[in-house]
Amino acid sequence: MKAITTEIISAVAASNNILVCGHIRPDGDCISSALAVRRLCQNMGKTAVAVCDCDKPSSFRFLPDYDGFCVLKDIDYDLFIAVDCATESRLGKYTEYLNKAKNSICIDHHPTNPGYGKINHIVPTAASTCSIIFDIFRDSEYIDKDVATMLYAGISTDTGHFMHANTTEKVFNDAAELIRHGIDAVSVNNELYNNNPFRKIKLTSRALDSIRIYGEGKIALMKILLDDLNSCMCTSEDTEGLIDYAKSIEGVEIAISVCEQPGELFRVSLRSIKANVAAVAEKFGGGGHKLAAGCIIKGNAFDVADRIVSAAARELGVKP
Repeated sequence: MKAITTEIISAVAASNNILVCGHIRPDGDCISSALAVRRLCQNMGKTAVAVCDCDKPSSFRFLPDYDGFCVLKDIDYDLFIAVDCATESRLGKYTEYLNKAKNSICIDHHPTNPGYGKINHIVPTAASTCSIIFDIFRDSEYIDKDVATMLYAGISTDTGHFMHANTTEKVFNDAAELIRHGIDAVSVNNELYNNNPFRKIKLTSRALDSIRIYGEGKIALMKILLDDLNSCMCTSEDTEGLIDYAKSIEGVEIAISVCEQPGELFRVSLRSIKANVAAVAEKFGGGGHKLAAGCIIKGNAFDVADRIVSAAARELGVKP
């Protein structure tokens, strides 16, 4: 661990212009990781930019320096840092910058990450990418209150506000140490979990009404169609976290969210308490973690739902 930490910090120190990039459709851990690494690089005296190939999510606008997120500068970047991005393709349009940079670093916790950087630090056992970043810079002078706020937000979201199975003693110790940097944890928690726009509440109502139970009561399926999004004036961003309602149903072992996208595409998210949903997602070209995974399936709503439920049932060894 010490060797790779030294190598990463040395690579940053040897660079001038740094591009930090997360994955397409970024979640809280991804956005927080990108912003934290950008700020850490800036604290080391470097020019750094943080981007994702996405429509900038409004739900994380409370994070420090968020106005500068996804604002690319017209300069040559000599170091590319990928964070929380399992494959090179999920960098989206910024893949070309990875290929042009003199040096590259990949920091991630997805077990399927092949290590596409020149320097790779992949820790599948880590609860979040923010946890890995904290470990890298923990003993440095570069973590300030803003960095601590970003890292705390990422750890909180990727552990389901400290409720998912990846919540360990280390997670709580890291959170406590970050709070000691002076962050306002209550404010961050309220922004993350108690500040939903009314449109999302309306969408939540529709999503809850769509839930159906399959697989001898062990599979819960939630459908969110384009009509639901349009009627509630929502985007895919507003579906974040809705699958947890399906997962919370008594007896459910696999929760599935099927969200319609333009072009007869459906973004499928899978969550579980113990079943290997990554194995289910991989059957459709997706992947992720054992207890949280996803994929994209082309088709119509009924066909996609039938295929993913059948695959989940096979994984559980039950009838669909």
